[in-house]
Amino acid sequence: MQKTKKNQESRVYGRHACLKIFEKRPQDIVRAYVTREGLFEFKALMKYLADHQLAYHVVEKEEIDTITKATHHENISLIVKAKKAPEAKDLLEAPGRSLILCLEEVENPHNLGAILRSAAHFGVTAILYQAKVPVANSAAAIRTAEGGAETVPAVQLSDWSFVLDQGARNGFVTLATSSHTGLSLYQIAFPEKVLLFLGAEREGLSEKLLKKMNQLVSIPGTGEVESLNVSAATSAVLSEWFRQGLGPQ
Repeated sequence: MQKTKKNQESRVYGRHACLKIFEKRPQDIVRAYVTREGLFEFKALMKYLADHQLAYHVVEKEEIDTITKATHHENISLIVKAKKAPEAKDLLEAPGRSLILCLEEVENPHNLGAILRSAAHFGVTAILYQAKVPVANSAAAIRTAEGGAETVPAVQLSDWSFVLDQGARNGFVTLATSSHTGLSLYQIAFPEKVLLFLGAEREGLSEKLLKKMNQLVSIPGTGEVESLNVSAATSAVLSEWFRQGLGPQ
């Protein structure tokens, strides 16, 4: 999301991202910008805004390009109240089975958005990520997530010490993907509580974190490329986790 005011209003764009907000928390919509081409497609949203005396502006495509600073807005942009992220402590202490994605320096918004989309599809509990900026809140990540950002909470962290300590206390097993070593993804039995670590787009997970993992996991393939993109690797692992019946209860 792009922050627009100090009171935590943010700009979102993209068809699925905006419609998911309308589905999940319409009360947080402040106003909308829509092109004439988008009026029919988003007529239910426009009716809601009109019924609740909330502003919407019909604009030309060039104007919405400027407003969103993007060309992939799909004819709509919303100003919304930013939702509050949960605390990492609460996520780690919640009962029942759980898979939490832990991302180290994954700072490309399109990769993180794609990961959010896969996480929502497979029923991941949450994403914890260490990054210099709150990239999961960026408008580009939210659009790429295609609505997944409204389903899966993403919490920015400064370091992993608390997560590792608290996770161990609450029965989480730490797994990490590796392109060079580790047990085949198709040979492991996922535990009920998993912290799945993945590293930056090029460097992978740092040696410091790799040494703290309970298990390294490799994704079998032809070997014709060195490794998968981080979002593709995430989808591969989550697909097997889901196949083993460990998705949402």
